[in-house]
This record gives sequence, C-alpha cells and structure tokens, in this order.
Amino acid sequence: MPFRNQHNSIICAADARRKLQSATRLHFVHWIVIALSFVLSVVAWSYAKSSLHARLALRFDREADQVMALVEHRMKNYEDALWSGVGMIHASNGQIDFDRWQAYAESIDVTRKYPGINGIGVIHSVNDDQLDLYLAEQRIQQPGFHVHPDHTHDEHFPISYVVPVAGNEQAVGLDIAYEPNRRIAAKRAGESGTAQITGPITLVQDNSKTAGFLFYAPFYSERDVTERDKKDVAGLVYAPFVVKKLMDGVLERDRRHVGIQLMDEDQVLYDEHVATETDFDPSPLFSRLEKIELYGRTWTFDIRSAMSFRDSSHSSQPIMILLGGIVIDCMLIALFVSISRSSSKALGYADSMTVQLEASQNLLEARAKQLENSNQKLQQFAFIASHDLQEPLRKVASFCNLIREEYGSRLDQDGNRYLQFAVDGATRMRSLIQDLLQYSKFGCESRPLAVVDATTAVEQAASNLEFSITQSDATVTYCQLPNVWAHERELVRLFQNLIGNGLRYRSEANPAVHVSVVEQDDCWEFSVSDNGIGIAPEYRKQVFGIFKRLHSRKNSNGNGIGLAICKRIVDAWGGEIWIATSDCPGCNVCFTVPKPDVPPSQWPNISKQKKGAIHEPLTANV
Repeated sequence: MPFRNQHNSIICAADARRKLQSATRLHFVHWIVIALSFVLSVVAWSYAKSSLHARLALRFDREADQVMALVEHRMKNYEDALWSGVGMIHASNGQIDFDRWQAYAESIDVTRKYPGINGIGVIHSVNDDQLDLYLAEQRIQQPGFHVHPDHTHDEHFPISYVVPVAGNEQAVGLDIAYEPNRRIAAKRAGESGTAQITGPITLVQDNSKTAGFLFYAPFYSERDVTERDKKDVAGLVYAPFVVKKLMDGVLERDRRHVGIQLMDEDQVLYDEHVATETDFDPSPLFSRLEKIELYGRTWTFDIRSAMSFRDSSHSSQPIMILLGGIVIDCMLIALFVSISRSSSKALGYADSMTVQLEASQNLLEARAKQLENSNQKLQQFAFIASHDLQEPLRKVASFCNLIREEYGSRLDQDGNRYLQFAVDGATRMRSLIQDLLQYSKFGCESRPLAVVDATTAVEQAASNLEFSITQSDATVTYCQLPNVWAHERELVRLFQNLIGNGLRYRSEANPAVHVSVVEQDDCWEFSVSDNGIGIAPEYRKQVFGIFKRLHSRKNSNGNGIGLAICKRIVDAWGGEIWIATSDCPGCNVCFTVPKPDVPPSQWPNISKQKKGAIHEPLTANV
C-alpha cells in the first residue's frame, strides 16, 4: 500500500510538471487569439473609415444640392421680378415711360432685394419702318437717345430704359439684335411666351469683361395672346447679370465648404477651381457634375469639396480604433509571454526545489528548518504567482468574450469555435490558479464539507474528554444544537479544544462548561463558556496566534496551539472566532458556522452578529 501511494504521487507530480511545462510555451490557441484580435481591429478600422466616408459623402451631397437649389430659387425670384414688370406694363395698357418705370423699379428696391442683378429695364420690338417714330418718342424724356450699334437685320430690340441708370449708361439704346445670343433668346422668349436667358455674353456696362447673361420676360400689345400672335411681341422686360456678382450674391463663400464651376455648354461662366482661390483644394475629397435645364439653357455645375470641408471633416476615430487594436494585440502578446515566463520560472524553481529535496533526503532531521523555510518560500511564490496571474487571465477571458459578443456574428463556425477554445482555456487556467491560491492561503489539503449534527459533535468531543471530565469532577452542558455545514472531524476537534481549555484553565471551583447557540441570518453563532480563570481583554486577540501562551507550564499543560487550530478550522469554513466580553467569571469563546442552506459563495461574508434568538429548547448534561 505505501508503495502504491508513492507511485500515485509520482504520477501526479509528473502530470503536474507536464502541464506546467506546457504552459511555458505559446500554443496555436494563443496565436489564433492574437490573429483574431488583429483581424477584428482591421475590420473595425475599415468599418469606421467607411462609415465616416459615407457621412462625409452625405454631407457633401447635401451642400451640393443646397447650392443648386439656391441658384434655382434665386433665378425664380428674378423671374418673378420680371413678370411683375410685365404686369406693370400691361396695367399701363402697354404704354410706359421712363419716369413710371423708374418709380416702379425703385418701389421694388431691385438692387437691394435682388442681389447679383445689375438692374431691370425695358426692351421694345421695333421694325425698320417704326424706328424714326420710336426715336422721337424716346428723345422726349431722354434727349440724345440713339440706337446702337448698326446691323443688317430688319428688326430691332433697343433697350429703352434701365434702372438704375448709374452704371448702365452704355446699355441705354443698345440694340440687342446685333448679337446672336441676345437676339436668339429674345425671339425665343417672344415666340414661347416664357422667360428665357441668353447664352454667355459680355455686358457692355461690365468693365471687367467677365461672363454674363440677360434674362428676358416678353410682353405683348394685347393681354390675351394666342399662339398665333406670340410672334408679334411688343417688347421684353429684362435684367442684365454678371455671373460673378450673381454667384457672390446668391452663395456667400464663408457659409459653404464647396467650390463651384458653372458652365453653359463649353463656356465657363464662373470658376472657383483655381489655385488663386483661398479655399481651393487641389485634391478634393468629393466632386459632383450636375446639369440643370434653366430657362432655355443647360447649365452644368461642377461642384467639388473645398479645403474648409477637408478641415472640418477630419476625424481621428478610425486611426484611433486601429491603434487601439494594435495596442491590445501587443498587450495580449506581452500577457502570453509573461504567463509563459512565469510558468517557466515556476517550473525552474520547482525543479530546483526538487533537486534540493532529493539531495536532503538523508539529512531530514538536520535540515528540517531549512526545508520549512523552503516550503514557506514556495508557498509565498505560489500565492504571488497565482494572484498575479489571475488578472491577466481574467482580461484574456473578458476580451475574448467581448470579441465574441461584438464580432461573433461575423466569424464563421471555426472562428467561433477557436474563440471558445481560448475562453475555455483561460477559464480553466484561472480556476486552477484560484485553487492554488486557496491552497496557499490555508496551507493544507482542502477537506470536503457536509451537513453535520453539532449535537453529535459535542457529544463525541465530551466522550473524547471523558477521562479529564471525570478526573476534574467537571460538568459539561449543552443545548439542542442545529445541523451545520462543516467537516465532522474538524468540528469535533473544535469543540474538544474549547471544552478542554475550560477544563484545563480552571479556577478553585469545579469546572463547568456550557455550549449554546444563537441563530443569525446566514450562520449559527456558537458559544462555549466556562467558569475558569478567564483571559484578560488585552490578550484576547493574541491567544489565537500559534504558540501563544499566557501561563507557564507549571500552571497548566498544553503547547499554546489549541486556539490557533480552532481559528484555522473556523477560518477554513468562512466563519469567525473571538472571545466575547462577559460579566460572568471565566472565558466565553464564540464562533460562527455556516447554515446548511447558505451557498458556499457567501461563506467569506459570514461575520459575527450582535444578538439573535437563542436556540435553547433543551439542555443536556455530560
């Protein structure tokens, strides 16, 4: 039998050594966890980057739509102003002079309410045979009025008046029939009865010679005009525009983050895509090309994101996610390496201790103290190593669970299975370390607990002390005691030590020991009181230490370890032991033991209570 036990011990030690040696290396599970962590970091970075790009694209489209909508809306307002002028002429039966037109233009405050417009005027349709009469009528209010320039067409569209006059002097009397873009749009407006704009032109009043256009609304001699009579247009209400002024008035540069290029067919009307623009971005993040049919012309908008758009859209979130994932990968690698190194050190230390133990087998008695010190160091090392290793393993299991919760749906079956291997491995290793920690705390082999009848335990303890009780003529009484969660042999030893102390540290009277119990919320609070010499208050904590004696061997026998053993037993159950204050002579030792229905996870929380219902239905004597 001894040989078999020794053989089993050797096998267990070899298995433990193989497991510890395996823990000194990084296995494929570790690399799988690291690889998965890196892949998930890249996926998270890519997702964050694409989400940011989508948000920026939506913002750019919103600004681009707003730009085109503002231009269309402003042109609609200008059209309304033109049709309002047409209505004014119709209300005057087609006859309106310069003074009335100037009063009308000033009443609508055209230059302030319609930013970007150069003015509003009237163009009359005049044939060759009507030209002299037309000039005579105009010179009544505008002396020196003349039609210019000369051309070969038999129809004339002279600008009769335009308000404000200042800045538009060169336009007065200008016959727009001389130039194709002006003439074609005017005839199209008269024939269609709709507002029209010209192709790109240069206004005669624009000294900078930039791109511009005219906006027409036709009026006729009769209010009710049929399709046949639309060819006989009486004139046009018009507004001249310099495109740059129009865009500056419609789209304030400091309130948008996009640049605009406006084209009519192949001719550029307005362009912000030049390096001289302060907000120009040579490599725009987004661009968009959009065509709009507008009053007989097709305008092409080339809209691009500006430098201010890039600056306001900058976000470090994707790169921070990637860097965070890399840091986590580095931490995992460092953690695994730290665990393997710790295991390697533990294995090396265990091997060295084994060598020392084997070398000292023939000198056990001489080296007992050295062996005890070595065991203490090993126990301390196991405690420190197990304590330090729990947190990294907890992090590994926690991060693996987070990966499974956040990205489990994206992994295939094998990926989830590998991740589960990592979680199970970390959980099992942490469980082993917790067991090692418990072992190092108590320094003894854990014993299985069970439901024990405390009354039977007291009776067994009294039976073991029968000789001492008889010799000292002592009396041991006890209540009907409950069932507790304990180890039966250790509970008997606990009562035996406490009753034995009551017999040993007696006074002149015959010893009397009483065992009682008080029910608390989660435990039973036992009390073992005697009528002996008692313990002074200043020594009541000291006596629970190992080899702590208050009396010499002449006065009492014993080695001073009884109460220390009692404390070790009670501590192992998660209870407490103390010496209670009492007005009666003698000593009253109290301790708590868990109830059978209290879960083991709550045992460390069991503490001494002040008062409870005394459970004393019956007293028995021994």
